[in-house]
Amino acid sequence: MNESGFSPKSLDKVINDVILSIQSGQEEIFNISENVLKECELILQEIEKFKAKVLVVIKEAEKLTKEEKESRQKLFLVSKNIGEYSESDIRKAYNEAKDKQVQLLLKREEEQNLIRERNQLEIRLKKNYEIVEQAESLMSKMKSVMDFLVSDLVDLGKTISNLEDKTQIGMKIIKAQEEERRRIARDIHDGPAQNIASLVIKTEIVEKLLKRGNIHIEDELKDIKTQLRAVLKEIRGIMYDLRPMSLDEVGLIPTIERMAADMSYEKNIAIEIKKISDYPIFNSLNKLIVYRIVQESLNNIIKHSGAKNVVIRMDVRQDSINGSVSDDGKGFDADSFMEAKDKSFGLSSMKERAEIAHGSITIKSVVGKGTKIMFSIPNEEEPNE
Repeated sequence: MNESGFSPKSLDKVINDVILSIQSGQEEIFNISENVLKECELILQEIEKFKAKVLVVIKEAEKLTKEEKESRQKLFLVSKNIGEYSESDIRKAYNEAKDKQVQLLLKREEEQNLIRERNQLEIRLKKNYEIVEQAESLMSKMKSVMDFLVSDLVDLGKTISNLEDKTQIGMKIIKAQEEERRRIARDIHDGPAQNIASLVIKTEIVEKLLKRGNIHIEDELKDIKTQLRAVLKEIRGIMYDLRPMSLDEVGLIPTIERMAADMSYEKNIAIEIKKISDYPIFNSLNKLIVYRIVQESLNNIIKHSGAKNVVIRMDVRQDSINGSVSDDGKGFDADSFMEAKDKSFGLSSMKERAEIAHGSITIKSVVGKGTKIMFSIPNEEEPNE
């Protein structure tokens, strides 16, 4: 501790307190967002009911308009030929015309009230969606802060006390940020951005169908709604991928199992997890690095290999975190690939992640016989730079 009372341990405590506070805030915002979404569903149901009521009332008003017109015509004839009708017939014709006029006025008022209430519901629905959008934006920002705190500032005080060249911290943070931004940009480009571009085209089609009065508009709108839900799901998935909270809550292997189960279900690919040993991992950064390596491996398999079966082996020992991801896909020439300047598939980024943790990755692949990625990371108790 220095003269000002500062110590690395006190800095760690401050960071941990901030993390707990942000986690609590995230949960509260998420709960608010979910409750508002539930209310939106109820409002949508109410709007549909009002639309149905309005249609019924419009039809009734059209019928009354016709009847009111007929009653006025009848009254006009009676008045014109008053000598041919009795006083009773005249009174009856007058009363019928008056009753139909009153009924029509009441029905039109009912129609206006229903439309007014429906519009109020739509305004309320729009405000709720704005609240949800703001909540998701806030959660995304908080998640970025959490990612920085948890990944880069764990035991920062102790790390700073051991660094002779403090500029290394800034360089590594900048590098990590740029890598993550590239990954997020790629995920958004390959997923939501492509779907949104497709939706723009579909809306133009719907616009043309509207002008022509085409009966297939409803089908197109349903398709757009389905794609919008898919885009929302992809965006939430990207937010989750920034850092799954389960990594700290339940551990590395359970989190990998959950990710594999989700991918297996969504992509219709068999993924088997073989756990040899599950020794505790004390370094949260190394835990995150291993998770990212396995995640990137699975993404590559799904996007490029055409594999139907994948086997993930995990062997977490006291001194090392070892594992492999193998598939029965089309494979590639690993030696030629690693010598190429334009390296895709994310393999180079996996190697860089392993090197940051003083680990290693070996890639074995044969064209037509699949690929196997093996990695080994030290299971160190103290965080790396």
